[in-house]
Amino acid sequence: MRGRIKWFNPEKGFGFVTPADGAPDVFLHISALKDAGLQDAPEGATIHCEVGQGRKGVQVTRVITLDTSTATPRRPPQRRPFGGGGGGGGHRARAVRAADMSRAKSVPAGGRS
Repeated sequence: MRGRIKWFNPEKGFGFVTPADGAPDVFLHISALKDAGLQDAPEGATIHCEVGQGRKGVQVTRVITLDTSTATPRRPPQRRPFGGGGGGGGHRARAVRAADMSRAKSVPAGGRS
């Protein structure tokens, strides 16, 4: 089968291949890459492989070639500057809600204290 790497997460050890013939995506386990002497399969790379039935469906059983020249360049993770962009207020909002709750518990059923 020929196709392109849809995505692959080396930390989780799996990903998916989109077949060139339009068939449903095929599971790619890191063991198939390691058997071919590879550690990663970048998104967009062209793969030529054999497929077979796995425990949960069709999966890559053997990688024949992996052409990384067609891969999409990976962007480095975006980092926020220190102290910025977190939205803040999360702890304060919980504290306010907790205070509101304690006041609500002290109000009698008639609504007046």
